[in-house]
Amino acid sequence: MSAVDEQPTDGTPGTPGESPIGTDAADDPDAAVTPAAAEPVLETRASRRARREAGRARPELSPEALALRPFVVITTVALSALLILGVVTDPVLLAACLGLTTLVLAWGWPRLLGSSSRFGSSLAIGVTGLLTAAATAIVTEQPYLRLVPVALAAGLGLMFGHQIVRRDGRPRLTESIGVTSFGLALVALGSAWMPLSRSWRATDLAVVAFVAIAVSSLADLALAYPRMRAWVLPMAMVLGGASGLVAAAVAGSPGPATAALAGLVVAAVALALRRALTVLPGVGSVQGQVAAGSAGLLAPGVVAYGLALLFVG
Repeated sequence: MSAVDEQPTDGTPGTPGESPIGTDAADDPDAAVTPAAAEPVLETRASRRARREAGRARPELSPEALALRPFVVITTVALSALLILGVVTDPVLLAACLGLTTLVLAWGWPRLLGSSSRFGSSLAIGVTGLLTAAATAIVTEQPYLRLVPVALAAGLGLMFGHQIVRRDGRPRLTESIGVTSFGLALVALGSAWMPLSRSWRATDLAVVAFVAIAVSSLADLALAYPRMRAWVLPMAMVLGGASGLVAAAVAGSPGPATAALAGLVVAAVALALRRALTVLPGVGSVQGQVAAGSAGLLAPGVVAYGLALLFVG
């Protein structure tokens, strides 16, 4: 008789098509379901919404966001003192101090944001910063910033020209252009500090703003204490407003309300940018921290200029 005829046909383990363990898992309620046999769970929109809401209720910050970055504070305080010296001395000296601040930014910015072309990004940002400082220094009549677009156009041309001559295959091209463009935008924002040095009332407001940024940066040190981390922004705003009042009292202007508002607002803007940058992996380096500190000084320039136009004239 053939081998096929000898196979059992009564449902024994040798029967073809039957489970090797002798029973079907679906017929045995006590049988354990293995992960391979489990069906994938489909996430509904309601479950995704609930998960997002739970994340908002108890947000989890990355270790980078909770680490203490002392060089950010040191850079902010040191450059603030330098810019105060420039703004109370002469517009040309302030332009030189702003140029130095942009060079500091150019040195560490590509490392902070992880640019694939660090030399090209630093070159474009640094040259644009120097051109912008020169463009604001040579203009002595309103509008004081009329040559800044020319300097920025030269920086954009340098940025794209460098990308054209690259010979490394241009990896992560869009990211590299985005990093450099962000740096050029900070240079443009920082140029708004220059018109404040053209009148003594606006100069006093600039001093108030620089003092507020420097003092409020000390709130970053509260990140070392877990219970204080949720209060970093309110602390920075209070420190900025209070130090602005003190600086205005020493300088004699602006008024208390204007000084407090200016200190509070520029402190909040500077802190927001620093906190956004200090979650990046590159901030672990000294270059990254120095760049974050200088960026926190350049960005509030347009805010201080707007406040000066609104309250000082």
